[in-house]
Amino acid sequence: MVLNESGKPIYGVRVGIENNDNGDYSDENGEFSLDFTNINQNENLKVYESGFHLYENKISNFLKSNKTIILKEKIIEIEPVVINPKKYKLKNYGTSNSKRVYSGYDSENKNKILREYAIKVENKKRLKIKNINVNILSFKFDGTATIFFDIQNSKKGFPDDSQSLTNEKLALTFTEKDIVNNKLTLDVSDKNIWTNQDFFVTVRVNEDFKGKLYFGGNIFAFSKNTYYRNYFGVWNKYSVGELSINVDVLIEK
Repeated sequence: MVLNESGKPIYGVRVGIENNDNGDYSDENGEFSLDFTNINQNENLKVYESGFHLYENKISNFLKSNKTIILKEKIIEIEPVVINPKKYKLKNYGTSNSKRVYSGYDSENKNKILREYAIKVENKKRLKIKNINVNILSFKFDGTATIFFDIQNSKKGFPDDSQSLTNEKLALTFTEKDIVNNKLTLDVSDKNIWTNQDFFVTVRVNEDFKGKLYFGGNIFAFSKNTYYRNYFGVWNKYSVGELSINVDVLIEK
């Protein structure tokens, strides 16, 4: 069971085994199910949710415990910054190509519905992230869908859960009608997300999504990479093109 420090269940928390594609998400009661059969008990159990510190514990220790996981709220303290228009300019980083289907989600494919994607933004200047944009080229679903984003600093060239730059889960819930000109935008200008180094933008769909949702991408951008994993499996790098995710930022001139 996954709880916050007040003892309340946390819904939708990713629970998995480090470097392993198997995992689960907590339900509305904070409960999850994992099969540890044939799993090395010296491996780490990892629990991650934006806005909380990453939980890591050896499986052997977890199995000896009461199996209740308490996530501690993470507070990123950033001094208020007065943005001087003379010192900052608006730029866009990432890929906005929406002419070709690149990759995405189909609830009929249980392996891919649990996949998380990421793009890397190379950066050396101080910047603030204003918007996260994603281009959706093909879709079919009833009701609403939810996409979760995260902004993470880089570790050894890959996203790092322990270096999330957000204090809360970045979620965008939408209907088919909200997808205008194949584009969705999440305004994060009030989230105070700053960095001065390379960072990753990660994206995944809600685990109970029913339907199809495919992102556009630039399949001919051979100098670009798309990153992906399942649960806490190893991040993989696909070095042919980039998923159509981009960010609007205010960056130092």
